[in-house]
Amino acid sequence: MELQEVFYTMGIIYMAIMFVLMIVVIAAVLVIKHKIHLIQRSIEEKLQAISTAVHVGEAIVDKAKSAFSHKK
Repeated sequence: MELQEVFYTMGIIYMAIMFVLMIVVIAAVLVIKHKIHLIQRSIEEKLQAISTAVHVGEAIVDKAKSAFSHKK
């Protein structure tokens, strides 16, 4: 085996390994992006529930204030 053939063989192996690593990195980035999106959606839903509870509480307080102010 000549030096040139060894060099080409090493080049092919290196390029194949790098190609596989690029695919793995792209897949990892997509999976991480998906998980972050799920976490963001979960947090937004929880904040929406809290916001709704706060608005309901405000409405109850306003009705109580108006009920007590009419009795005076």
